[in-house]
Amino acid sequence: MSQFPAVDIKAKVLSGLRWTISARFASQLISWMATIFVIRLLNPEDYGLLAMATVFISFLVLLNTLGLDAPLVQKKDLTEEERRRIFGVIIVANLTIFTGLFLSAPFIASFFDEPSLTAIVRVLSTTFLIDIFMTLPLATLDREIAFKHRSIIEFVTTIVSSLSTLALAYYGFGVWSLVYGSLLSHLLKTIGLNLIAPSWCKPDFSLTGLKSLFLFGSFVTLERGLWHIHSESDKLIGGRIMGADLLGYFAVASHLASFPIQKLSSLIQSIAFPAFSKAKQITDKTGIYFLKASQVASVITFPVFLGISCIAPELVKIFLGEKWEPAILPLQILVLVMPFRALGNIITPLLWGIGMPRVSATNLLIAAIVMPIAFLIGSQWGPVGLSLCWILVFPFIYLVYLVRTCPLIGIKITDCLKTITGPMISSILMYLCVTSINPYLFGSSGDIPHLMQLIAIGAVTYLSVMLAFFRNDLLTALNSLRN
Repeated sequence: MSQFPAVDIKAKVLSGLRWTISARFASQLISWMATIFVIRLLNPEDYGLLAMATVFISFLVLLNTLGLDAPLVQKKDLTEEERRRIFGVIIVANLTIFTGLFLSAPFIASFFDEPSLTAIVRVLSTTFLIDIFMTLPLATLDREIAFKHRSIIEFVTTIVSSLSTLALAYYGFGVWSLVYGSLLSHLLKTIGLNLIAPSWCKPDFSLTGLKSLFLFGSFVTLERGLWHIHSESDKLIGGRIMGADLLGYFAVASHLASFPIQKLSSLIQSIAFPAFSKAKQITDKTGIYFLKASQVASVITFPVFLGISCIAPELVKIFLGEKWEPAILPLQILVLVMPFRALGNIITPLLWGIGMPRVSATNLLIAAIVMPIAFLIGSQWGPVGLSLCWILVFPFIYLVYLVRTCPLIGIKITDCLKTITGPMISSILMYLCVTSINPYLFGSSGDIPHLMQLIAIGAVTYLSVMLAFFRNDLLTALNSLRN
């Protein structure tokens, strides 16, 4: 009999959601405030330089476990010997990446024609020395769907690193405030995870018996690499063509647009993967769970992101200042695609959880081919051109994801599309209402009272349309959250 009956999965997932959402809401509120002040203190060039450096760092971070962290979570009968050998592989992989990145830093700087990138890349490469000790405790917590203490660690890490970055920016450290803040975040998280879930084991550098795990991990690694290519190649291509200043405007717009989705993606990956994995082992309702997750995500993400798009000018003027006004239009465009990216992010842990990494990797291969071609064309028109690539191309890629995924879990594509229709239509009507009324409201676009009026009108409009025409969708989503 399974060690995790259906009722336990539900209880563990709901507990994980409560703790994770609560902790992240509190920490991200403070983090958002710190980020706003940091952006006001720094210059577009600083964010452009960081984007150039991290486009390589973040790619390699996705590959530094060779996908073996996934079987650490999913494999039911993982032995201690396999665990030790996986740890040995992780040590070798991270040391190799660190050495290669440290030595290749001058070539990265030469590629972007930014000499200062050499030192930045070399300092950030130490992330891989830290991350060696993060994988085992993280996998232990994910395997048990135990998020209470992990959420506390992430809360403390986010607060301390955000405030530290702000202090460094205030004292004139420029781009280095972002670099040191990132390193501090990795260090604190690693220390915290090892304190709450000690998982040390003596590494074994033999590869005997790991063939099947490497096969599974290879698809996970391939998928992560492909995901990064399609989602981050805009900065790689844009940095090469546009330079640090223009890339800085795009990077900040992209960061602000994707900030909620980044946190949501992390939450989805940490909770949905083990949850879908357990569900696959003991029940045949994976498709139903997926539809509920899509419906909840749609009800939340469409109004939030379309709402951000209509009030982007006010947000930038009030919180970031005049020097960031060139980021307004890219921000308005980029947030429009975020609901589809959020929905796409549910598919990844679903396919991992049901043991179909090949399908997920193929999905992302399509995106990794199409999106860079679009970015190469769009970058000729600067940050706005890069932004338009996302909204014009990615929704069709999401549709391809659905076509390839739905038959595997016994549902129809039309079932998925129905879950997003109501929230999308309601959000579009909200968008039109807010933008039409905006010129007639009291105050100017740089005033907080003016912004509050827009938010209130948007919220009332969205809820009114949903209650009038899509009441069942709204109630079903609320019921799913409550139960």
